[in-house]
Amino acid sequence: MCGIAGFLKFSKNLGDDDLKFYGLNMSKKLIKRGPDSFGVWVDKKIGLSLSHRRLSIIDLSTSGNQPMTSSNRRYVLVYNGEIYNYLEIKKKLNFQHRLLETNSDTAIILEAITQWGLEKSLQIFNGMFAFSLWDKVQKKLFLVRDRLGIKPLFWYFNKNDFAFASELKALKVLPWIKFDLDYESISSFVRLNYIPTPHSIFKKISKIEPGTFLVINQTGKINIREYWSLKRVIINQNKKKSFVNEELIENDLDFSVKTQMRSDVPLGVFLSGGIDSSLIACLAQKNSKKKIQTFTIGFNDTEFDEAIYAKKIANALSTCHHEEYFEYSILKNLINSLGTIYDEPFADSSQLPTLLLSQITKKKVKVALSGDGGDELFGGYYRYFLAERYKKLIYDQPSLFKFIILKLITFIPNKFWNFIGYLVPNQYGGKQFGDKLIKLSNLIINPDETSFHKRIISNVEDPLKYVNSSREKKNNLFNKDIEKLFPNIIERMQLIDTLTYLPDDILTKVDRASMYNSLEVRVPFLDNNVVKNSWRLKLDQKIKKNEGKIILKKILNKHIPEKLFNRPKMGFGIPLDKILTTELNFLIEDLIFSKEVKHQNIFKIAEYREKWKEHISGKRNWQFLLWNFLVFQIWFQDWKNKL
Repeated sequence: MCGIAGFLKFSKNLGDDDLKFYGLNMSKKLIKRGPDSFGVWVDKKIGLSLSHRRLSIIDLSTSGNQPMTSSNRRYVLVYNGEIYNYLEIKKKLNFQHRLLETNSDTAIILEAITQWGLEKSLQIFNGMFAFSLWDKVQKKLFLVRDRLGIKPLFWYFNKNDFAFASELKALKVLPWIKFDLDYESISSFVRLNYIPTPHSIFKKISKIEPGTFLVINQTGKINIREYWSLKRVIINQNKKKSFVNEELIENDLDFSVKTQMRSDVPLGVFLSGGIDSSLIACLAQKNSKKKIQTFTIGFNDTEFDEAIYAKKIANALSTCHHEEYFEYSILKNLINSLGTIYDEPFADSSQLPTLLLSQITKKKVKVALSGDGGDELFGGYYRYFLAERYKKLIYDQPSLFKFIILKLITFIPNKFWNFIGYLVPNQYGGKQFGDKLIKLSNLIINPDETSFHKRIISNVEDPLKYVNSSREKKNNLFNKDIEKLFPNIIERMQLIDTLTYLPDDILTKVDRASMYNSLEVRVPFLDNNVVKNSWRLKLDQKIKKNEGKIILKKILNKHIPEKLFNRPKMGFGIPLDKILTTELNFLIEDLIFSKEVKHQNIFKIAEYREKWKEHISGKRNWQFLLWNFLVFQIWFQDWKNKL
């Protein structure tokens, strides 16, 4: 795992020393992503600088250092990620002397592209990656991102300059780049807690979309092409109606874990005690000749603590288990670092325990396997079950019935509904039951299925009430064409979550938290074959009668007793409501009533003041909206003052 950066000056007005100076300074900003070595490659005639920071995982020798040039001298590569099937690819290549000298997957990438071309090679690569490739013959620069967006890649363009980097902070080194806030992106952030790809927090900076590559020539002409599409994979599968069984999925997962355990440094597994991480740990232990190392964190609050379950599973597998317990007060110490770590506003509160988990894991290993992706591919989110019930109980009902339900929800006080939520089973009620019903009431008056998904994952109904913007960014959550192509509401939600929430929230959260600690995290569920074949399963192999991940539970039960994992999903949460009103009360108050924040003219502060009053009084729970606001302010101050 590494950090990459570079730029093109079309004016070609920089000499070698300046190109190297800026390239080196860009790489310094990415040192957390790659503390082991660095390199810069420049071409004065083109006005090009490519820089790299290395976290050595495969082939620890200097032969794996970058930027790396292909054996025929045509291509120069800076690369972030891992190609897990590099040994299989190496066997298919016509061997060059250089390939016999190195076990680096970077060299394999270069030689594959040399022999087969970029697009054919991308069809073969199985891994997580973001890389930049300079073609000396065609005088073209390529930026490539993996199929599902596991690794990040930002780019900037105006008529005179082009630049790219793994993180935004590296772009700030270049004095000719202007960083103008994009208010439409802020609106999207208020809704989603992240800024959806391809957009960023700044107007002229974008993200390379998953499954695509960008090409820019020396005159500044840009072309963006798609080399892989999940939508296309699913449509082709639906046409063929070729279904798979449990055995194939188990074999795919087993092979994925086995290949992703290839490492020349110590490796471990994140173990939360849930279905996904437990299955990864089981398969990792199966494929290891010695005890694997597993890692979990816990909090001294049984309502949110899954560490006890993780320990039982670790004992059942006889892993070398590491756990640390924390008081929630420690999270306050992490908050002021969020702007630096996440580089643009990002407000999934589980980012805090993810940071702690990355910290303790890095003490023992340099690589960790994670269970991310299992929820999207195999139907683990509560909203999938809720969607089915919503369609049956609300969407398909007569208008009069909907009207009565709406009046009932809005007439009865929210506190009463929250009380009811604690009395009924968690799958129907649970925490903040009243707030969930209010979300439902908004859907009753706007009942189409696309609105259901958009609302259920949103902080607020209309973010424009909170931001001084006239619009928000459009993405697949707003795409009515997807509804036509994929009529089943659950499968459509799985698809959209995989295209949006997975790369922009889940994978972003883990990438930034782990790389801040110079830890590489791999995601076996996002192996090419696992992804493809998960969509060849019948829906009832994933979700049936309000139960998800059915096939994963069957596979897991072959390794450990069902009683160890079959329980309600908890997630990697924290008592955010409690933390905001205790540990962070003063900070929230200070920001919401600050003249400086008001003078930013970004947010409609009166709305936040009203929501804060409702929150501390207990009238409504606005924890996610308030956390979102707090995180933005921390990022904003960091960006102006520190980065």
